[in-house]
Amino acid sequence: MAINLTDGIPTNFVDDFKNDLISVTQQKQSLFEMAVTTESLVGAEDKAFDLIDKMEMQVKEGRNPNTPRNDISTQRRWVFTDPYHNAWQFDQDDDLSHKLDPAGATVREARRGRNRQVDDIILAAFDATVQSGRRSNTSTITWASENGNVKYTDSSGGRTIAWDTAEGNASAADDGMTAEKAQLIVEYFAKNNVDQEIPIFCAISPRQATDLFGQEQYVNFDYNTSKPLANGRYLKEWMGITWVVSNKIVKGSSNDVDGDVNVYRCPAWAKEGIILGVSDSITVDIHTRYDLSMAQEVYIHMNMGAMRLNEDYVLFVECQ
Repeated sequence: MAINLTDGIPTNFVDDFKNDLISVTQQKQSLFEMAVTTESLVGAEDKAFDLIDKMEMQVKEGRNPNTPRNDISTQRRWVFTDPYHNAWQFDQDDDLSHKLDPAGATVREARRGRNRQVDDIILAAFDATVQSGRRSNTSTITWASENGNVKYTDSSGGRTIAWDTAEGNASAADDGMTAEKAQLIVEYFAKNNVDQEIPIFCAISPRQATDLFGQEQYVNFDYNTSKPLANGRYLKEWMGITWVVSNKIVKGSSNDVDGDVNVYRCPAWAKEGIILGVSDSITVDIHTRYDLSMAQEVYIHMNMGAMRLNEDYVLFVECQ
């Protein structure tokens, strides 16, 4: 049965559309949303998070010695959110039986649009400038200032695995995503004492996913519990890393660590290293536009932002 606007959209369709869009967004999150730590910012547009420094025990010597006191060192970092919104109208003479179907294309595209924006927010946070300190006296922490633009070696502690790295088992001739670079990712987080229970992720483009299919360790069943060649898809979990394939990872222009080679900069991170602050995950409203011939307008809104909490939990891997 066709739905027209003679008597307005039936209430059940309005409610079902709104509820389904909110529900499907919660169930089918963006590619990166599930890979970061999400914090609710109820009633706020920004929030401070304290990075706690490592704490060490010490030997107790003798009987009844003085109790040691080692104050915890903290670094306060801020996540700031921004509002995002979109709207579209249905004309009075439109047939809405499909356009407002809660399981239809409109819901899917609205959800996908929202999720693409969330991915952009998270991706920008990996090497963005972070605000630190008290609200009234903040300072900035740049990715470069924290060794972010220094090549990772076993001794230097840099935070970029260069496309032509020869560290560990890697060869400078293998400039794509290789098993050896995956080993260096795991090594980096182990050297930075990242708890083994914290999941590690790496975002790659479809080209790096293709690179992995050329790796013996990747396609050989002796190394894996599943067979990527059997179904033509990449292994999401391999080498202790969850791989996120996204076409938002693109080749840049003279963007390698030396500033002279075009590379894909693939972020790798431990889940607790990136904070997604959510003030409004999604709000949906449907109302009549009296100024547009009684058109029905669907309005969606969200408010969120992301922040790099811990430099030791983030790494970039270059692939040419």
